[in-house]
Amino acid sequence: MPLRFIQRIEDHLAYDNYRPVDIDEARKQMRVSTDDAEAFAGAVERLTAEGRLEVGPDGKLRLPRYKEEVEGKLKLNPRGFGFVVPDHPTREGDLFVPVGQTKDALNGDRVRAKVLRKGGGHPMTRGGAGAQEGPTGRIIEVLERGQQRFAGTLTKSGREWLVVPDGRSLRDPVVVRDAGAKGAKAGDKVVFEIIRYPTDLDYAEGVITEVLGEAGRPDVETRAVIDVFQLKTEFLEEAVDEAREATRRFDLESTGPWEDREDLTKKLVFTIDPPDARDFDDAISLQHDAVRGDWELGVHIADVAHWVKPGSTLDEGARERGNSVYLPRLVIPMLPESLSNGICSLQEGVNRFCKSVFITFDSHGKPVSHRLSSTVICSRKRLTYIEAQAVIDGDLVKARAHAKTETECDPEVIAALHLANRLATLLRERRRSDGMIALNLPDVDLLFDDAGHV
Repeated sequence: MPLRFIQRIEDHLAYDNYRPVDIDEARKQMRVSTDDAEAFAGAVERLTAEGRLEVGPDGKLRLPRYKEEVEGKLKLNPRGFGFVVPDHPTREGDLFVPVGQTKDALNGDRVRAKVLRKGGGHPMTRGGAGAQEGPTGRIIEVLERGQQRFAGTLTKSGREWLVVPDGRSLRDPVVVRDAGAKGAKAGDKVVFEIIRYPTDLDYAEGVITEVLGEAGRPDVETRAVIDVFQLKTEFLEEAVDEAREATRRFDLESTGPWEDREDLTKKLVFTIDPPDARDFDDAISLQHDAVRGDWELGVHIADVAHWVKPGSTLDEGARERGNSVYLPRLVIPMLPESLSNGICSLQEGVNRFCKSVFITFDSHGKPVSHRLSSTVICSRKRLTYIEAQAVIDGDLVKARAHAKTETECDPEVIAALHLANRLATLLRERRRSDGMIALNLPDVDLLFDDAGHV
């Protein structure tokens, strides 16, 4: 099926460092096998027919240039300018929209823009420093609003009620004329919808749909995020039933025997996570051949797909959510708790189904081979980063102080952590010699008082 190559081809040709090549070379660069050469050629033919790809006289593949108009999603900068990310990539990158040319479009809106200049417009485009300046455009129509609901703090200026919006989608206050109808008062956090969008001359006008309570209260701010982004906090009953059925299946399958899975339950496997981690969905194992110098690193990921069948209510619900949402002191999971914090969580001392990859490194830390496997693991120890580092440093008292479980680090776990540190050092040294850029970025931690304030 050529369809499976459509997106891959566009993505490959959109890379900053792509240089035009013919179809055979493009297929090789994308590591498409010769068995799929016909399907790959069919995808190129389809993209060419739709005007999303050009094959030059030299037979080389290129993305097209901008036409007179383009449709795509607007990424708006707080300073007033923006970029239209086209629905289909072009060789000229994203379309720059200067201040004053965005019409009434907001960040995330799908828009139609007129291309004013094909080049010389701005320096911030695909290609990096020294690249040809990209095209410039003007928004001529908003095709679809990216966001309909907003939250903010209600204020009063003279006789006029205004909402100061949260976030960056709206830069200026929004006029509301019905504050009294909802019983809202100054200082309240409110949810509102736009009925008239902002222009260069006028503020937007909105209507309050919900009064959440006093702005700044932790529960009110959390509710505002949930309401504005319409996060689903409940699961359909059918999804809950499917999760319960998966749990029942696990009770039957978890004790074995496992004909279609590699049994790693006797192998040393452990997890390492931040001390405040709420999910445990990956674990590692490690072996070292002291004679040959080779290493085998096992990375084990919870096999969620075994329990969530394609097209099921669980699957459709997870697709709609897209991810779990982490808010201060609250998690809105993508899957019901019996899965996300149950049979799909690699908890200590219990059997769990995984998808595993075993990567072999040579004595210089270069990956030389890998294999994939469906496995069953039993995590020996749940470690925190601080605990693991303390073990490596030889401070077992500190390690115990930062442990999240009562299980002691036995000699085998301690030895494995020292091995892991040796491999990590080897990999860092190899990457550094290959030109790795080391970014020393700060960690952000949220500290709460007893009332839940950050």
